[in-house]
Amino acid sequence: MSQQHHNYYEVLGVSPSASTEQLRAAYREKVRIIHPDSAVAASPSASLQMAEVVHAWSTLSNPDLRRAYDEDFLESIEFPPAPIVRGQFPKSLIGWILTVGILGVLVLDALSSPIAPIKPDGLLQSGSCVVIDANKLAVEVGCEVEHYGVVRQLVGFDMTCPSDTESVRDRQGMGQACVVPSH
Repeated sequence: MSQQHHNYYEVLGVSPSASTEQLRAAYREKVRIIHPDSAVAASPSASLQMAEVVHAWSTLSNPDLRRAYDEDFLESIEFPPAPIVRGQFPKSLIGWILTVGILGVLVLDALSSPIAPIKPDGLLQSGSCVVIDANKLAVEVGCEVEHYGVVRQLVGFDMTCPSDTESVRDRQGMGQACVVPSH
């Protein structure tokens, strides 16, 4: 549909949200006032005004034509640009979230039990506390008991341990434990 030259709602004197009954009443009132044969409107432009009113009524009274006109009419209106409004940063909301988070962590910490030390599983690894048994083999023990030293690293049988550690065979035959003596 091409761009309209007239606002049909203004021609009939109604708002764009007018019902069909309101359009009909406005149309009849306009026709009564500007009809070329009426004594009130004996002017040369009366027939042009009458043609505009009839065209506006025929367009707006048909639901399909009115929908198409409204779409075209709204596209032709130039709305002023909306002002740019800067949003407010929710400082108080962030403060509340942080407060609740910190309180949650403190409550969970107070309600939780301390982590129990990991009991020896018999497999040597870096950081394992060991004792040397009667066969000169490294055996893992808990670090809370008296122990010979702490394993720095495990190496293969064909490798040597660093000079500041002692080489002790792993009881399970997995290689050599490079032990830092505790004494």
